Amino acid sequence: MLAKSLALSLACAALTTAQSSDLPSFTASVAPAAETVAPDATSANVALFEVEAVQLTDAVVADIQSNPDLAEYASLFEFEDSSNSTLSARTRRARRSLRCKTMPGDALYPSSLVWGIFDLLLGGALEKIVPIGSPCYKKSEYNNYNAAKCASLVANVGVEEIYYDDNGALMNPLYYGMTCPIPASGNYANGTCTQGGYSEYAVKVENVAQIQLAVNFARTLNLRLVVRNTGHDYNGRSVGKGALSIWTHGLKDIQYVKNYKSDAYSGPVFKVGAGVQGFELYQAADKYGVSAIAGICPTVGVFGGYSTGGGHSPLMQLFGVGADQVVALEVVLADGRFVTVTPSVNSDLYWAMLGGGGGTFGIITSAVVKVHRKVPVTVSTWTLLTSDTVTEDKFWEAVEFFWDSFPTYNSAKTYSYFTLMKLAPGTYMWSMSPFFATDMTVAQYETLIKPFYQKCAQLGITLNANTTYYDRFYPAYESTFGTLDFHVGGAGSTPGNRMLPTDNWANAQIRNQTFAALKNSVEYTLLTNVYHQHPADDQNKGINSVNPAFRNEESMVVTVNLITDETRAGWKAGNQQLQTQILGPLRDVSPNGGTYGNEADISEPNWQNAFWGKNYPRLQTIKAKYDPNMLFYVHHGVGTEGWAILDNDIVGVQSTDGPLCRV
Repeated sequence: MLAKSLALSLACAALTTAQSSDLPSFTASVAPAAETVAPDATSANVALFEVEAVQLTDAVVADIQSNPDLAEYASLFEFEDSSNSTLSARTRRARRSLRCKTMPGDALYPSSLVWGIFDLLLGGALEKIVPIGSPCYKKSEYNNYNAAKCASLVANVGVEEIYYDDNGALMNPLYYGMTCPIPASGNYANGTCTQGGYSEYAVKVENVAQIQLAVNFARTLNLRLVVRNTGHDYNGRSVGKGALSIWTHGLKDIQYVKNYKSDAYSGPVFKVGAGVQGFELYQAADKYGVSAIAGICPTVGVFGGYSTGGGHSPLMQLFGVGADQVVALEVVLADGRFVTVTPSVNSDLYWAMLGGGGGTFGIITSAVVKVHRKVPVTVSTWTLLTSDTVTEDKFWEAVEFFWDSFPTYNSAKTYSYFTLMKLAPGTYMWSMSPFFATDMTVAQYETLIKPFYQKCAQLGITLNANTTYYDRFYPAYESTFGTLDFHVGGAGSTPGNRMLPTDNWANAQIRNQTFAALKNSVEYTLLTNVYHQHPADDQNKGINSVNPAFRNEESMVVTVNLITDETRAGWKAGNQQLQTQILGPLRDVSPNGGTYGNEADISEPNWQNAFWGKNYPRLQTIKAKYDPNMLFYVHHGVGTEGWAILDNDIVGVQSTDGPLCRV
């Protein structure tokens, strides 16, 4: 036994020892723990990617069980439904009875040896997560203080790439507990840095087998499991204290299929890996002369939280939201099995996963998605400021006229994104960036917008709009949305949003009340971002669980609340202000509205209805069927009412810096 443990320890210390003569049968037959299945072993009507064909199978599990060096660890990697399981019924019952997910220091938490065995079976894909800000601190467990590296981090603190390429990062640091932030300057050397709410380890995914091994490992040992691609989720759903992270960012395959056919759809598609980001999908679509659906921020992953949360897009008015594009998914479930999900195969999962939220029902490895015709676009941008000639009253009269026109603009299949800011008492700015007029020439756009231009002229406002026509989507996107700074989240602000339905434009009274709530938001926030948007009505067929409020919206308002006191008390007070003083009036005036999952208020009240409306009870039932023991937990996710992160109110708002427990 001692010799075996020593041999395994050596093997796990460095992958090179896996080729040594000490463990020939182990390395030859089990490590890495995977086999390659036939690429057509899917009902998605598109062959599996090469990385998806590399799977954990019953035969591989049997090899682990029968290997004399691994038999005692085999139960850690078995499927939940394994008929030949070495995990006793007593152990299963004990695991289910645990109140909290296993944390470092708990008896069930893996030892270094077990982590090493796991890594060996993964083929060396396990990484210890180190907080991105740690090089700025001398006092830390990481011993990696580096003044030059810290200076680079400080200089690039607003650059998205440093976050989505680092698994020890989050786009909004407040929600992991602010235990190791990148400092505002390089003088934090004597501060302290700890892991906080960041996960402990990450599996840097290169194939499906690694995901399956990680799922089985986490489920068996009662570990918290999180799924991450880019870390854009502003509510911290892609990190978790003590957790094992599944990092899908490397799944970048894109395949174009011109003549796809299934029972549900015939036409061109892309098969897209789960790590693909918006700009990569847009570039691929432009290359093939088609249009694809993704978000306005180019670096957001497309087939994680974006599509599973609905997915708003500059082309949604023509082709529907992100979730509407998906005709098939390849997914690893909580039992470790790899399955295909379509409208006719695992149809309940298809409905739930497309709208039910990311990190909740399974781990997506790829999606087959519709692509569409080439779309010409006219874009227009402008900036309007109060001044000696543009009084506050004139400014708001112009904005209100534009606001009142949202149903007209949405009926014309257009889209816009703009920012309203109070710069000082009585001083305001309106930045349109851009008005996105799809399928319109400049002349057609100017006919649509003419009443607004005339209103500005009557008010003595010179708008100086910059209007340009593009013959296809991608250059129009690149010249507008692609140039924007989407503002990596910071502890100096907290976001929230509200989707406003068509009801709020039904008559002058409700329009006026709604606009007053918008103006109120501008008064109290750092900035307020506004969309006019309405998804294509012909996509609303009940085939997925997208929030009904999303289907019926005329506008989405995203508020960013300024936090002037970056302390626990300050964050708590700021969150209270966001919930009551800023978003409260918008919620009150839109009883049939809802909330979009990303950039949501971390303390969203009545969140089940806000995120899913009438779809929530069915989503709960499907969650209970496929993940009864809550392997896949996200904050305010489906079925999480009996769970909470016990973070001791460390930053005044809900963070991930605490154990996940039943309550």
